[in-house]
Amino acid sequence: MDSNDNKKNNNQKQVEKNSHFLQAFGHSIAGIGELLVRERNMRFHIFAACIVLIVGIYVDLGRSDWLWISVAVFTVISAEFLNTIVEAIVDLIVGENYHPLAKVAKDVASGGVLAAAVFAVVIGVLIFQPYLLPNLQMVFR
Repeated sequence: MDSNDNKKNNNQKQVEKNSHFLQAFGHSIAGIGELLVRERNMRFHIFAACIVLIVGIYVDLGRSDWLWISVAVFTVISAEFLNTIVEAIVDLIVGENYHPLAKVAKDVASGGVLAAAVFAVVIGVLIFQPYLLPNLQMVFR
């Protein structure tokens, strides 16, 4: 038996558990990268979060406001992660075939992202309104 027989071929896909933390961390980072590459809506959510971050710094939000903004942003991002997971699993199972339960799963997962986004918009309006409304009134006078 050759000593190379025990070495993992780089072309093989991993099917066993991660052997250490850094390996698991690498897979996590790859998953985030895959999500950013494949999902246009996730890129939009990240862009919107950056705009909120810039505006929040500009208006000098307080600690509790940052807490609510963080909850809203990460709720949307987490919902997008779950939506992508559901879509991938459904596509894996049904392939190119149509199944009404596949549609239900995808629609409900997408609805979860919409609900999270509406929550984030409500939080954003409640937090930024006192800062931005006076500035908007000055512009339109």
